[in-house]
Amino acid sequence: MRTLNHLNLEELCRECDLGSEVVIKFVQLGWILPADASSVLFDQEDLARVYLIRDLIHDFEVNDEAVPIILDLVDQLLTLQAGFQKERGSPPLL
Repeated sequence: MRTLNHLNLEELCRECDLGSEVVIKFVQLGWILPADASSVLFDQEDLARVYLIRDLIHDFEVNDEAVPIILDLVDQLLTLQAGFQKERGSPPLL
């Protein structure tokens, strides 16, 4: 059941064209953290992250050991960008 901007597991899987076992693996590995863990709801940030992971694995053939490294680097870049944008008082680029 979709609530506001949240997707349940089935909706997320359908949107990303992935099986639930794949998305559950992403959660178990800590690559994505549901926005609401108690009811396993995913937000738009989770959706974007699943798309990124899917593309890394399927399009760029990144192995499971490299995925968390890439995700960590992306997170660091987004954190730096948010800090710069806050200092400058301008909206984020991403």
